[in-house]
Amino acid sequence: MASHRRFVELLAVFGALATRVHADDAAVVPDCPSSPAAEQPASNNVRLVTGSPYSALGISQTVTTLPDGHRIVRRNTIRQWRDSEGRTRSEFSLSSIGGQRPLELNTTVTVIDDPETRERYLLQSTNKVAVTMPIVPCRVNAVREPDLSVGPPRPAGLPMNVTAPVKLGQRNVNGETAAGSRVEATIPAGAIGNEKPINMSAEQWYGKNLQVVVEATYRDPRTGETRYKLSNIHRAEPDAKLFQVPDNYTKRPAVAPAPKHR
Repeated sequence: MASHRRFVELLAVFGALATRVHADDAAVVPDCPSSPAAEQPASNNVRLVTGSPYSALGISQTVTTLPDGHRIVRRNTIRQWRDSEGRTRSEFSLSSIGGQRPLELNTTVTVIDDPETRERYLLQSTNKVAVTMPIVPCRVNAVREPDLSVGPPRPAGLPMNVTAPVKLGQRNVNGETAAGSRVEATIPAGAIGNEKPINMSAEQWYGKNLQVVVEATYRDPRTGETRYKLSNIHRAEPDAKLFQVPDNYTKRPAVAPAPKHR
């Protein structure tokens, strides 16, 4: 039970890291709610793309430089699949989760999003359990807003000032035509006990055909610099079995952790 509870506690983090996509059918799928560029979207909002299957490998590397010059390097990989119906599968090989005290995981987590059933499945291979939670398929507005869906996790409600996105033009990234944008964010002095303002930035290159982030750089003095890149992109239709919960798995709804009594 302890491992199950721990898995559920990490659910929001994995959801925030999952691939964000969007939809074309406005009559069925609502617009994704707008969110501040420096915060990650809610983990149950899934941007849906149909008719554009692919598989790829995402690599994220965070480098934190300590005051004495030593560096801490953390590397995570994400194998991604999406079929023509908009179902997605992400396999996270996580060495750590960024922050002042990184949580060492050294594990692989599989997340399946099924917009038809409106459910997310987090597969636990050790005990053959699929933890389920509801998702809300939605489509992105015509103007793509930068987000930190592939960057380090950020606490919700963090007080900060965010600039309007600056367009960086277009360039080729691994065969994909990508549109770039950049935002700056500042945590004002005193907001979280900081004596001086904390300045952060996010630069993203969004694949116009794939409709996912294909390259990104995030800079935050508290966690360091994170670089993300999508590679090994294949546009063939993935095997349908990748988006199904195995027959020998038991489905269990996610249970929110009990509130702590003071």
